[in-house]
Amino acid sequence: MDKNVPLIGVITARAAESEQKQQLRGIIKYAREVGADVAVLSNIYNSEKYYAEVEVENRIYDLIMCSKFDGFILSAESILNPEIQQQIYNYLMSRPETPVVAVAAEIPGMDCVVDDVESDIFELTEHLITVHGFTDIDLLTGFDAMPTSHQRVEGYRRALESHGIHFDEKKVIYGDFWNTSGKQLAIDYISGKRKMPQATACTNDYMAFGLCDALVNGGVRIPEDITVVGYEYIGERFMHAPVLTTYLRNREDMGAIAFVKLYNKITGSELPLPELKGRLIAGSSCKCGTDMRIFSKELEKIRRDQYYSQLNLVGNFEQQLTTCRSIDDYITVLKEFVYLIRDLKGLYLCLHDNWCSSEKIGSDLMICHTIMRPDGIELPQVCFRESELYPSSAVYRSSDQLILYCAPIFFSGRSFGYFILQYTDADSYDIIFRDWLKIASNALEYLRLKNDMDTLLECIDLSSNHDSVTGLYNEEGIKTELEYAAAASPDSTVDVIMIRNNVFSGGLSLDLKKADIARAKETARILEQNSSGLSFSGRISENQFIKATVGRSELSLEETADRIYTQVLHTALEGGSSMAEFPIIAVTSKPAAELVFDDISSSLMERINQEVRKYAEMRTEPNFSRYEEMRTMIYREPQQEYSVDNIARLMNHSKAYFRSTYKEFFGISFQQDIIRSRMYLAKYLLLTTQLSLGAISQRCGYDDEKYFFRRFKAETGMTPNRYRAV
Repeated sequence: MDKNVPLIGVITARAAESEQKQQLRGIIKYAREVGADVAVLSNIYNSEKYYAEVEVENRIYDLIMCSKFDGFILSAESILNPEIQQQIYNYLMSRPETPVVAVAAEIPGMDCVVDDVESDIFELTEHLITVHGFTDIDLLTGFDAMPTSHQRVEGYRRALESHGIHFDEKKVIYGDFWNTSGKQLAIDYISGKRKMPQATACTNDYMAFGLCDALVNGGVRIPEDITVVGYEYIGERFMHAPVLTTYLRNREDMGAIAFVKLYNKITGSELPLPELKGRLIAGSSCKCGTDMRIFSKELEKIRRDQYYSQLNLVGNFEQQLTTCRSIDDYITVLKEFVYLIRDLKGLYLCLHDNWCSSEKIGSDLMICHTIMRPDGIELPQVCFRESELYPSSAVYRSSDQLILYCAPIFFSGRSFGYFILQYTDADSYDIIFRDWLKIASNALEYLRLKNDMDTLLECIDLSSNHDSVTGLYNEEGIKTELEYAAAASPDSTVDVIMIRNNVFSGGLSLDLKKADIARAKETARILEQNSSGLSFSGRISENQFIKATVGRSELSLEETADRIYTQVLHTALEGGSSMAEFPIIAVTSKPAAELVFDDISSSLMERINQEVRKYAEMRTEPNFSRYEEMRTMIYREPQQEYSVDNIARLMNHSKAYFRSTYKEFFGISFQQDIIRSRMYLAKYLLLTTQLSLGAISQRCGYDDEKYFFRRFKAETGMTPNRYRAV
């Protein structure tokens, strides 16, 4: 991200709703004009009450703490749950240096943008009086307990009195801001319980729709018998007859004003604030008649929505996702069906690295899978921290600003991560995408359950001391046997080797789970093959193994560990593994009399975990994935010639930068690592084949057998023949 470009966070809820999209439209319009970036954070269900199954969706608001944000626009009225409101306020208050502008609500201590609903209702009532000549007008407003309901009543009262019309409180009906109160009022009119006036002004469209629908069904003619008008212009007029006359509550301008206010605070600019003013949208529920230019645009939008709905209806997105057997299959299907999301420019899947584990709340380490980029380039997965919001190396940025939408991925209280949409129009996020997102979330949980079931089926006959997959001891078994053997030989030495496979890529799919099991069996074979004297081998967790030898053997501890590592490494390479699946090994030696298995195991595990953490941190670096891919290629094909000039040019780096970065990432120089990769292959071939030294020399990239002989002895301390013979 360009540090000179401010990033504006928009905190809202159910962004697919008409009201929120109107605000976003104003924000995006002005952000585009000044070149600012926007990232929208929104939940999906936005439940007013606490429900454990969906509450986890509100973890999306944890991203408020991302340091990339320069300021926030808070759509305060959209967030219904008071506890979530308070959590968001707490996050914002913990960042006192970051400016906030709230929209459509008065919040103490915040700069707020609110429209004047009183003036809007004044203008709406004024229209009924001056244009249509009505003097008998009812007002249907919202809940009596809500201040905004009374503000609307006050606008109605002022309009009447400005024309000398008596204000009668009995002509004010308090409803619920929903179509149910409109329907009830219609029943009262038709039954004669309430006298039908010349006109009824409804202070939101939902109540007006309910009133019109029930009146028409009851045989009342609109506008011949009664005129009905609404307020807010929510965009659903096509669903009701007659077409409603309503007053636009200008949420788009509210969003625009909030943006300009915030932008001025962040940059010190003095951009003029847009004018906030609503306007009447004429329809057939009064005698003005429908403005067909406006209504035609509404219908055009509906036709477009129906087109995308039809695409979703006839497609088999859900079925394809359900049959996925791996995360790679899952991503392939997502790429195939991105066309179902309207006006999409980019899509990124950001998963917690432990999304498929039993943990319901994900870790801070994220893996970003690029589903779609505006430039069409396909990228490998990238690691980043959730606190960074998104990986800059993956999310495409052209000369235009970024418009991003972050949507949570979850299922039944379990957080998987979030999708990031890259788009240019507020309409990209709609109800159709919300359904797309639900399908994608459900399928991810189904894939996770497949992994769990596969593990269960493969390991269902575990004994108390043995691992049934490999036949080795399990942790309890090796602990019992080793401590018994050490107690029987207290004067001996115990050598312990711990090795871990698949550091970052194991267990993400059904197919990979089977590959993990096959690799576990091969690792067990290698451990048993490299046994001498009194040795014990065990599988102490899914990808972690331990080998202990009581008493000295012909090879030193380091030599034995190196042989095991060499064979496990090349088993992974031959299986197509990447550097992320390279094993990590740790060793120690203890007098038998001092042996405490739990202490040794914990110590070795911590050393391995240190390496894992160090590697995880490196994977968050922007260029690491490219260097990782290139190093994997070197170890897979060490016989090739690798030129610093060519590789640096391929990476678009200078030679000096490439050399220093390579050593910083991997702790070894580029040239020395090539030699190391060749030596690992040589040792592997010496241990596992009967190839001649000449053939091995050629396979390792050395045309001169004598040079290979000298190099091997210099690196290992013994000749190739001696290495093979031991």
